[in-house]
Amino acid sequence: MNNSNTMNLDNLNVDELRAITENAQQLITQKQHQNLHDAYIQFEKIAKDSGSTIEEILKAGESLEKKRNIKYRNTEDSNETWTGRGRKPTWLVDALAAGRDIEDFAV
Repeated sequence: MNNSNTMNLDNLNVDELRAITENAQQLITQKQHQNLHDAYIQFEKIAKDSGSTIEEILKAGESLEKKRNIKYRNTEDSNETWTGRGRKPTWLVDALAAGRDIEDFAV
């Protein structure tokens, strides 16, 4: 933001500041909605260009995700696994916070 777009907020009263905050929050929500809409339109175009539907692409993504190799398994519940990609699962975060080593869970 450049200096021509800045406001001196120090001179505003509490009600004026609250109004600015509400307006800003509404604008943020509108822009987030527009971003999601734009992304969906792009997704539809990608699906159409590939001769698929969005549902088919999502289903293919699910099966690809399942095929990734498991790198870590919860020693207390073998159904809980992690591929090492994305956010660490809660069970692993908790175990590491308790002093366990990540290699304790390596498959």
